[in-house]
Amino acid sequence: MQNAKFDKSWLLFLAAAAVFLAIKIPAADYAVSDENTYYKMGQLVASGQVPYRDFFFAHPPLQVYLYAVVFKLFGFNFLLLKMISAVAVVAAAAFVFAAMKDKLNAKIAAAAAALFLFSYGTLLFSNFPTGTEIATAFAAAGFYFFMRKNFTTSGVLLGFASVTALLSVIIMPLLLFIAVFIQKDRKSAIKLLAGFAAVFAIINGLFLIVAKGEYLKQVLIYHLNKPAVSADKAAVFFRIMKTNAFLFIAAAIALVSRNRTKAFLVMSAVVAAAYIAAFPLLKTAFNYYLLYAFPFLAVVAGYGILSLHEFLTEKAKLRKEAAFVAVALLLLLSGFAAVRGFVSYDFQDFPQAKDVSEYVKANSQPAQTIFGDDSTVPLVSLLSGREIALDYIDNNALRYSSGVTDLGQTLQLLQGGVNKGELKFVILRRIKAAKGTFDFGIATQRQFMGFVNESCGLAKEFPLEWRGLIQTYEVYDCLKTRD
Repeated sequence: MQNAKFDKSWLLFLAAAAVFLAIKIPAADYAVSDENTYYKMGQLVASGQVPYRDFFFAHPPLQVYLYAVVFKLFGFNFLLLKMISAVAVVAAAAFVFAAMKDKLNAKIAAAAAALFLFSYGTLLFSNFPTGTEIATAFAAAGFYFFMRKNFTTSGVLLGFASVTALLSVIIMPLLLFIAVFIQKDRKSAIKLLAGFAAVFAIINGLFLIVAKGEYLKQVLIYHLNKPAVSADKAAVFFRIMKTNAFLFIAAAIALVSRNRTKAFLVMSAVVAAAYIAAFPLLKTAFNYYLLYAFPFLAVVAGYGILSLHEFLTEKAKLRKEAAFVAVALLLLLSGFAAVRGFVSYDFQDFPQAKDVSEYVKANSQPAQTIFGDDSTVPLVSLLSGREIALDYIDNNALRYSSGVTDLGQTLQLLQGGVNKGELKFVILRRIKAAKGTFDFGIATQRQFMGFVNESCGLAKEFPLEWRGLIQTYEVYDCLKTRD
């Protein structure tokens, strides 16, 4: 048997992936983000704690267990933790490339994969890990194996997506419907469902046993009970369209082209449309949820790129080489605009992270704890070596407004920590402007701020001017008169 030869067409994809990672690595810096919460949870899991039972976690478990592996093998390696998301979207792009290469050709496949990678949304949303980017990779992989008629593998991969982020599960009933009613292949549907159920049932069943009712309470009931966040979802969606214009334009070209009836195009468009349609129905519709649609939009856009090339050669009478150059230039311009927007995005930068952490470490004892803003305190904990009081790693305000956690009881426990000399610092995030001060996270809860003002005092402030505003982190000392 001859050795399988390396398919040189993959060099096109690998070149795009290398450029993508070369852009992402220097951008991996400290941020004000939910990612800090998940990193800290990974550390707790690596030390033997179990989510849902030992600390609150509002999502399925796979993401924090991936981070726990990093902590087990390398300790707190910030770059490795950050790059998991970048590698995940590269994996999603690889499945876009592989699928398009099978259906069309390597050049169109490379164009579709590059368009996915160098879209602004992909660059940005994979820079602030939420689990969506990991689940997106599993969903793209599951779709690829479904198209290759490897239904069991497809189901298993979609099962892993579902135990990473619940919203990813939208693709599963769509593929089941296609298998049963379009392809008329119930045996394949059973294989797909069996693969999915094996992962979904085993992982969820394990945590139901270990954490009992807390698992459902945190992963499901919390999301049903939390109040809707008032946001103009249409404005968010159109902003995503604007900042990822060529991805949507190329997809639109495909949908009106002569290629629009191709089965792979139609299936990809349906999956993308399903994720987009779900967006306005969610109580808290964060813009990064739309990342789920991007790999499937990229497949459709690949057909759009093909159709554009065909138009330039057949209708505009350009030579094939000239048409290729024209399309390539459009891709390069789109990618350049996306990269420029990405590298200039600094709203979530946290340059004070080291200074805050060094202050906390220098002015507290190792056994003393910290508390406060959910998007920054977990990172301060990791950098300073000070644990978070009550193990409230995810301390977002919706946790209390949903009724899942009682704020009054929490404040009693915190006061007990103050009385015992354990709770040292409360850290809050604010933006100060000419028109007033904007609070974030737990600082928006009046009852909590009553506790802070009564039991703690402002010890240090870390301000930074940002575009005419002041982003500041306030450190309140709750033991200043007791130390």
